[in-house]
Amino acid sequence: MDRRQFLKGALALVAPLPLRSSGRDALLRVRHPSRPRRSAALPASRTFEYFGGGWAMHMFAGRTTDISLSTLFRSPAGKIVMVDGGWDVDGEFLVPEIKRLGGRVDTWFITHAHSDHYGALGAILAMPRCGGIEIGRVALDFPPLDFIEEVSPSSLPHVREFIENLERSGIKSVRPRPGKVYDFGEGLSFECLNEPDLTIRRDAINNSSICYRVVDAGKSLLVTGDVSVEMGTKMVANLPLEKLKCDVCFMAHHGQAGADKRFYEAVRPEICVWPTPQWLWDNDLGGVNGPGSGPFLTNYTKCWMQDLGVRRQILLTGDWIMV
Repeated sequence: MDRRQFLKGALALVAPLPLRSSGRDALLRVRHPSRPRRSAALPASRTFEYFGGGWAMHMFAGRTTDISLSTLFRSPAGKIVMVDGGWDVDGEFLVPEIKRLGGRVDTWFITHAHSDHYGALGAILAMPRCGGIEIGRVALDFPPLDFIEEVSPSSLPHVREFIENLERSGIKSVRPRPGKVYDFGEGLSFECLNEPDLTIRRDAINNSSICYRVVDAGKSLLVTGDVSVEMGTKMVANLPLEKLKCDVCFMAHHGQAGADKRFYEAVRPEICVWPTPQWLWDNDLGGVNGPGSGPFLTNYTKCWMQDLGVRRQILLTGDWIMV
């Protein structure tokens, strides 16, 4: 099967797109310059039978046209575990959705200190009584504020506000450590695989992402946050390969300018989940240029997945539920 056939056949949601050259210069913080922040109405959620029981995994598309990551696990008994959540405006969607699914989050994992990942929780923490939902604990390991100020000064005010709101809320926060396993019962567990390495200065905040090996009803998933080349390389070098090999992989840094091919060769997923808006998937800067006009590296990652024999790719331009 050639590249074009693979890109046509592997998609779970979108129409086939031709493979175009995307250029070599990656933008590490991706945000489309010409798109409005709020999305138009999204299509109805789709359900994909995969786990064969156990917890359902709700994968939410962003309620903006920006990149984001927002995933909710719900047990048969109604227990909820969250991963990230997206931007502040995504919090307006999550509050009623969490209420609909039970109203209490047992544990809320935040992968790293970028607001397209922690912003929704930050907005909820700023609401009176967290918008009427209950949160048992928040698991996060952000670098020190002075480090953030040095490597990403524009991030500092937002991170500081988030931490202050978390402290004022009285919600317990826990610091995940490598090897720590969070067992939620009913077949779901999260294992922390790494910790921030402050010696990594390139793309430092993305590289501080905490990755988790998730087991759900015997299937394994890898949550990568926005981990980039340096941390991905360190994990491949230091972890037993059986910790990285997973059935389902969330694509690092929304599928471009994140972990490299050697990382994905270690993971060897059969299913890839792309927390990626349509314009980034298309490498499209908008205007008259269209698909292939941007500097993003999405197409390279698509080709890596072909080389690895990935069976299915799920693009989160709409909500999905894996059961």
